[in-house]
Amino acid sequence: MIVTEAVDSYLAGLRSEPDPVLAEMEANGERDRIPIVVPETGALLHVLALARGARRILEVGTAIGVSTLYLARALPDDGTIVSFEIDPERHAAATGYLQRAGLLDRADLRLQDAREGLRELEGPFDMAFVDGVKAQYGNYFESILPLLGSGAVLAVDNVLMSGTVAEGRGDGAWSDEHVASIRAFNQRVLGDPDFTGTLTPVGDGVLIAVRR
Repeated sequence: MIVTEAVDSYLAGLRSEPDPVLAEMEANGERDRIPIVVPETGALLHVLALARGARRILEVGTAIGVSTLYLARALPDDGTIVSFEIDPERHAAATGYLQRAGLLDRADLRLQDAREGLRELEGPFDMAFVDGVKAQYGNYFESILPLLGSGAVLAVDNVLMSGTVAEGRGDGAWSDEHVASIRAFNQRVLGDPDFTGTLTPVGDGVLIAVRR
């Protein structure tokens, strides 16, 4: 755990009950062990998108669409989130959930490797969220860079990996290679002169940076 049990319980108690679609998505993720953003991370993404006034959002790693839903709900009616996923079953599930939530018209869900799909896009995007294959974070970042306009927000999930990134070693769930890769990624982004950023202990660790 990144935060204490008391803090975790307190944060959970502050949350209002999720709507039926989101509740079903969360139950699906827990039942099938699908990695989805925790409620605190979802709320943070929603607030960041609202604060930026985002109209175009880019997402790497749709999964079953939980983070996509949080972000899409922050968009205006004519806004769009382009999201990449490589698993056909998860892609199909996300499509169904977002349709039921009345948000599919704001979502461009692509069954495609983001490393290929990002090269086909034209910017600028107002926000990007990265939650794909951890070993590929550096590749995603390099491809996203040309697509982000000035003032765009970048958010990246799992940058603390249950605290192992701070400890500098794996724990079985995360390997030493995973930890080394994310440590290098965090330093790369936070040290980039084109960005102003910070790393937060929200969920599994969320890096937030704004392009200058």
